[in-house]
Amino acid sequence: MRVLCLLNRDLASSLALNLLLPSLRGHEVWVGLSERVGKAQPVADHAARQELRTAEQTLPIELLFPLIERSGLPDDGTRYLAFGEIEKFRGIPVMPLSNPNVGADLDAVRAIAPDLIVTIRYGAILKQPVLAIPRLGVLNLHSGLLPWYRGVLATFRALMNGDAKIGCTLHYISDPSIDTGDIVGTRTINVDRRRSLLWHILALYAPGVGLISDAIGSLASGDSPRRAPQPAVGARYFSYPTDEEWTQFLERGWRVADVADVLAVLGAYAGDKLGSPAQGRPGHS
Repeated sequence: MRVLCLLNRDLASSLALNLLLPSLRGHEVWVGLSERVGKAQPVADHAARQELRTAEQTLPIELLFPLIERSGLPDDGTRYLAFGEIEKFRGIPVMPLSNPNVGADLDAVRAIAPDLIVTIRYGAILKQPVLAIPRLGVLNLHSGLLPWYRGVLATFRALMNGDAKIGCTLHYISDPSIDTGDIVGTRTINVDRRRSLLWHILALYAPGVGLISDAIGSLASGDSPRRAPQPAVGARYFSYPTDEEWTQFLERGWRVADVADVLAVLGAYAGDKLGSPAQGRPGHS
């Protein structure tokens, strides 16, 4: 199959792509990257949101990944690869693709002519011109349980609500509405009060990528994944947390990002040279 993966240029998307790579072997694969999810946030954003952005984007994308890509570390199969290394070592084209609905970006998708599009944390809402291209449809991995946690930062919302479990949903995108398509499957993990928000966000990608891998396997063999309409009751859409909600989150004893959690996943890109054991990595528990 020809598979186009649409992701955001951030740590969680990179983690998810690395986890997905084994299931993409034998397929023609392209990666398109957006630069952010949603609207640009104000400079005077809440300190907790800035902390999450630093851990998810600034530190890995602007500092660590460029250092690793220049370091000459081998692709020995024991570490994760930065975006540039995936193109260098695996021959998978990785390109900016901020708005595939119009213009040159839409032309690029049409030239690829993917059989399947997979989106994870992608920053643009896909509209009909691009949705009509892949003959096998568009699958999106949403890091929340649908339809109860549509929108952004669903993990934050679930922790704020005191849920004992958080989850992710693999669903089809059939129109420009947000997080409304037929569900292929869901996975959940237990909430761990000892862990940070970042850890919970990242920990969902191993089970979520498992759903994608199963779906790719079914489609490659000529079968269609089982799908079901979303429940009509309880649907709710969430936007970015307000400053007040971030303050409440911290007052309830939650932490945004712990040093150990950050080092655990970032160390995976440097062959664990940052000193964190692999079994502590989100996605490797």
